[in-house]
Amino acid sequence: MLKELPSLKRRAPLRIEILSSAENTSLLHNDLNDILLDASGCCEYVGYVDKDGNTRLKIELTVTEEERKQYIWDYLRSKHAADCYISVEPTELLMEPFLTP
Repeated sequence: MLKELPSLKRRAPLRIEILSSAENTSLLHNDLNDILLDASGCCEYVGYVDKDGNTRLKIELTVTEEERKQYIWDYLRSKHAADCYISVEPTELLMEPFLTP
């Protein structure tokens, strides 16, 4: 008789937020299309004018694939950290509870 293994549990999707000047829009768009399978389906772009009158861009993206979360975070941080504010947090929606190592 086979012994039942404990179910593997997954972490919540990861939400990455990028705040950038509008001048970086093209570069960010190209990079996101290169690293995401379908950037149009998982990214939200919002343009706004900040209190100093500068045009800014806010991009929110959600990454669900476990193996890609760290890669995408590292890539964006290493390539765009100097000219963008990048933050990351788990989303509120858990696919399944997760186990800590």
